[in-house]
Amino acid sequence: MEGSLARAFGALSLQPPPPARPRRFSKRLYLLRGLPGSGKSTLARQLKCEFPGAVVLSTDDFFFTEDGTYVFSHDCLEEAHKWNQNRAHKAMKNGKSPVIIDNTNIHAWEMKPYVIMARENNYEVIFQEPDTHWKFNVRELARRNSHGVPREKIQRMKEQYEHDITFHIVLHSEKPSRDGRNSSGPNAAHNTGAYSNTRPTFPNRRVNSYYTNERSFNRDGYQNVF
Repeated sequence: MEGSLARAFGALSLQPPPPARPRRFSKRLYLLRGLPGSGKSTLARQLKCEFPGAVVLSTDDFFFTEDGTYVFSHDCLEEAHKWNQNRAHKAMKNGKSPVIIDNTNIHAWEMKPYVIMARENNYEVIFQEPDTHWKFNVRELARRNSHGVPREKIQRMKEQYEHDITFHIVLHSEKPSRDGRNSSGPNAAHNTGAYSNTRPTFPNRRVNSYYTNERSFNRDGYQNVF
C-alpha cells in the first residue's frame, strides 16, 4: 500500500509549467517618432519601399489641399488627429499591413489611440526613430525640416521628448488636462511658413463621416486607397 502511494506521488511532476509561447502577429503597426527634420518621412519612404503594400498615414496629410498646398491651422489640429486616427482604424479593420504612422509622437499619450487600435486588431507595435546623427541636433533640425519650424520651437520639443517608450508605457499613459496641455503634439509645431490663424476650408475632408477621405495627399506623393 505504502509502496503504491510512493510510486503514485513520484509520478507527479513538481516542475513549474512551461512558459507561455510569445504571441505571434501577422500584422504590424509602425509608430514613427522624431523631431521635425529628423528624417521620419525618409524612414517612412524606406519602409514603403520594403513593404509595397504599406499604408503611410500622417496627421500632416490633413493640411494638404487637393492642389498639394500645405496650409497648417492650429485650430484644426485636434480634428486633424482624429481624422488620421480614423484612417488608421479603417486600415486596421481592413487588415492592411504594415500601417505606418508618420508623426512626431513626442509624448507617450499621443500614440495611445494607435496602440489601443493595434491591441484590438492584433497588430504588433513597433516604435521606430530615424537613425540620423542629427536627430537631436536642434540647429540642424531647424535647417532641415520642411515646414519651417523655428529653432526655438524644436528646442522646446526636444526638452519634452519622451525616450525609452514601450507598449505598456504608452498603453498606461494619460493625456494631460486641457489647461496643462502644450502645442508640441504630433506635427503641431508648424507656426511659420504656410501657417494660418484662421480656420481654412479643406474641401476634400468629409467632416461628418467617421471614415473620412480615403486618399492620402501628402508631401511625398503617396495616395493610399483602403
